[in-house]
Amino acid sequence: MRASTVFATLAATAAATPVAIRAADYQWDVTEWDAGCNNDDCSYEFQITGAATGDYPARPAFSAACQGASHDGNIATQYAPCTIKGDGVKGTLVSRLNKPAELLGSRTVVPIQVSFQFADLTQDNTYWNYTGAANTTFNRGGFEPLSFTIKPTESFGIA
Repeated sequence: MRASTVFATLAATAAATPVAIRAADYQWDVTEWDAGCNNDDCSYEFQITGAATGDYPARPAFSAACQGASHDGNIATQYAPCTIKGDGVKGTLVSRLNKPAELLGSRTVVPIQVSFQFADLTQDNTYWNYTGAANTTFNRGGFEPLSFTIKPTESFGIA
């Protein structure tokens, strides 16, 4: 009895091993980017969408609204949950600002990072995670909302 418990635990651990996957030609579209700082408080908000793909692992289409903030001059924030629109996607999308890289004229270049984790509907107890970043700018104070793309550069799966 005890040996079967040990083997079951080992089998479960082996099944939860991360698997590297390629994100070939996968991208997310960011629209309505609006971000800036007021004194030491910085915040951002945007819409993000991703198209479905049929290659393995199949990635679901999604649409989400994201927003986050940092306080006391601490630009690097913890991940903030995004709100996925619609009922079809079983997953989690999060975003965060990273420390500004440089100044570009009167605008600060700042990286936004997004991570999308979703369940594999073809296999039980399997999920995939994609993470990507893009450099954008703080654009509050008379600038139009921005649009850009994020191409995931990190990906893995747990099967």
